[in-house]
Amino acid sequence: MGRTLISGASIISMDDDVGELPVGDILVEDGRIAAVAPHIKAGAAEIVNAAHMIAIPGLVNSHIHTWEVALRGIGADWVSARDYFGTMHANLTHRFEAEDNRVVNLYGALAAIDGGTTTILDWCHNLRSGDMADAAIDGLEASGIRAVFGHGTAKTMYEKAGDGRSYTEIGQPRAEVHRLRTGRLASDEALVTMALAILGPDWSTWETTESDVRLAREYGLIHSAHTFGRAGKRMTPDGMWRLAKAGLLGPDHNVVHGNCLPDDELKMIVESGCSVSATCMAEMLNCEEPALLGRWERYGGLPSIGTDVDPYFCASMLAEMRRCFLHQRELDNREAAAAGRYPPSAHMTTTRSALRWATVGGARALRMESRIGSITPGKQADLVLVRAGDLNLFPSLPGGDPVHTVVMGAEAANVDSVMVAGRFVKRHGRLCFPETSLQRLREALLGVRERVMARGGYAYRPVAPAPRPAGAA
Repeated sequence: MGRTLISGASIISMDDDVGELPVGDILVEDGRIAAVAPHIKAGAAEIVNAAHMIAIPGLVNSHIHTWEVALRGIGADWVSARDYFGTMHANLTHRFEAEDNRVVNLYGALAAIDGGTTTILDWCHNLRSGDMADAAIDGLEASGIRAVFGHGTAKTMYEKAGDGRSYTEIGQPRAEVHRLRTGRLASDEALVTMALAILGPDWSTWETTESDVRLAREYGLIHSAHTFGRAGKRMTPDGMWRLAKAGLLGPDHNVVHGNCLPDDELKMIVESGCSVSATCMAEMLNCEEPALLGRWERYGGLPSIGTDVDPYFCASMLAEMRRCFLHQRELDNREAAAAGRYPPSAHMTTTRSALRWATVGGARALRMESRIGSITPGKQADLVLVRAGDLNLFPSLPGGDPVHTVVMGAEAANVDSVMVAGRFVKRHGRLCFPETSLQRLREALLGVRERVMARGGYAYRPVAPAPRPAGAA
């Protein structure tokens, strides 16, 4: 790969030892960060002029259903998760074919790169065959993104399977997990690695939950599960406690959402070393309790964040990070006011908190913190350059806070360059993907959308608002 010197950037390393450099250089050698300093003499290295740019670690999206990119623009007005399950899992999920999965994952991964995301956990739960899994992985690999492929399974929500079993009784297919884990996803050092996207105790029987977690442990895989914790609505209400008692909770278990978990259970989960993926915007749409950000931190955990579902909004980690910050700051303010200490002498949530959730937190959730998540010598060179001189950000620097600038102002259009493992995948504001190929991909994605909707007999209809009760907020 050779040597690349990123010169003259405002560097936000997210590494306490490296710190923040108002102006500095980053030397990349053979895919890794070799040095970070105010000035580096790099000899014959390729020089990237990053003056008036902010360098941050690549953003880590710890929870996204990449295949849903074909169904953008239909779900924000749905009534809670009910309409999501009915429209998606009881219908459209089952209309995708293998080639469709390649198209959606390639397009979704490129869209993520365009917005400064270098790593995703692709929670792929529309799989009905090995061909669909292989095609989804093909799409990820072709994009150049770093991805954890979360192997899930398509579940028919309201019908029994052919053998009479409910989806809650159908776990991960051992033969398929073995095929992938001993084949193309055998390496944990590759750009695309493997996890299991399991049902977990909220959505499956205890027998299925235990079997899936033990299968993940057998193959050395992270196991990630949607877990809301709603009282009276959990398939196995004591499932997390039972997993802990069986020694099956630890850093390899990822809780997705978790908004309604009671405090004692949440404390136990954090102390067990599990990670959380909070998807704040989706949860604000569909959940009665706030995202697990401040509550997770209260028990000593570090949250990670994700974008979840494209039918609600585009998968922008910049937008998600900003919304997570604002959401938790509002909760902090309400807590302070209720305790009679508003305004507080200092805020518990800052813009650095949000950037940490989106970088170090995501890396830790994916068990990659030794490889990514910060601009640290020795780590993989997953880097993003944000143009601080663009119309919507200028003149935030010099004299302003570069973290504030990125978290509160940056959009995909401000992302000048993205590097994954030392290779540019976006440069000078454009994806490093042939324009003609991108246009063909857009046409293919539109074809997927039209076919899936036609197969499912789906036609979007606007949702009429309910009347607001008198005196309601």
